[in-house]
Amino acid sequence: MIRVLIVDDDKLARKGLISIMPWSKHDMTVVGEAANGAKALEFMEQHEVDLMFVDLSMPVMSGMELLQVTRQRFPSLRSVILSFHEEFENVQSAYRMGVLDYISKVRLESEDDEQILKRIQQQMTGEMPQHSAGAPALSAPGPSLIPATEPHTGSEEEEDWSGLEQEWRALYWLYNESVFQRLCKRTVETKASVRRVEGLFMRVLSQVESLTLLPAELRSDAPDVRAAVDWLRDYRKQVYAKVAASSDFTSTTASILKAVVFIREQASNTLHAEDVAEHVHMSRSYFSQCFKKLTGSTFNDYLRQERIRAAERLLCETNQSIAWVAHAVGYNDSKYFSQLFYEQTRLLPSEFRAQFHRGDE
Repeated sequence: MIRVLIVDDDKLARKGLISIMPWSKHDMTVVGEAANGAKALEFMEQHEVDLMFVDLSMPVMSGMELLQVTRQRFPSLRSVILSFHEEFENVQSAYRMGVLDYISKVRLESEDDEQILKRIQQQMTGEMPQHSAGAPALSAPGPSLIPATEPHTGSEEEEDWSGLEQEWRALYWLYNESVFQRLCKRTVETKASVRRVEGLFMRVLSQVESLTLLPAELRSDAPDVRAAVDWLRDYRKQVYAKVAASSDFTSTTASILKAVVFIREQASNTLHAEDVAEHVHMSRSYFSQCFKKLTGSTFNDYLRQERIRAAERLLCETNQSIAWVAHAVGYNDSKYFSQLFYEQTRLLPSEFRAQFHRGDE
């Protein structure tokens, strides 16, 4: 029996996790709970624990600090991280410390409890699911038989792959264009095989499909990693098109995606959170809460990022003045626009344009 400790400063979250998960079905039993890292260490000094579910953000001693300590003090302890805000850097760092899996609190209710624990149990026992060498290329994702993470060799290359995989699974790329482009670039540059990349995309798209309630209809026989990434680009475009055309607001994730589409379309106009919340049939406060949880940015930060991204395109594609570009993306004050542009890109608009044209020479 796998002995489990739940570590989270939110008492309701602890109780909820303990009650909803089918622990015994997967040979697990919850032997304790703790409100912070310090309390967890006290418990583990007195009790045997095999597996720890730990929140990354806690007072007194954070989840990251706890993972660092337990890695030295309890080397046989395995861990699963819980995160509310899905911060890339923390999640990546946690995976580098050998955690088994990552669970988003935001999406916990929509994920399959059975699959979560089955996945973790298989990694605990070393019984990874098998798939044949002749498995078909990426197709409409369903329950994946591919392991959540491939065995690590301990090499720097494997660590980089693990970090890349978790960034894809965090799903920020679904909402944020700059994150998506960065992950696409990193994936194309990876030394992983096309089969491995396709396996990752199958797992990721299974999450997307269940969250947005939109089926994945594309198919791919990708000959290489670049083709697999292009396939994902097409799939993402289809998701956005379907979300924009849908009148179903029952899925929070799909509603926030609809909000993202609306923001992109209206970014150059005067736009407030109230306008977007109304567009997706949410109260302003609930919309702001969900938007931050799912995108990782506040509404105002996200709007500013979209405007600067639009400005980058205009600077590259036109010879219009900086003042014209500023006005076109929603800023009447060109000096203020230049300040915001520099804060985000570390270049003035004129420098960004000059750099782009130099690259064409």
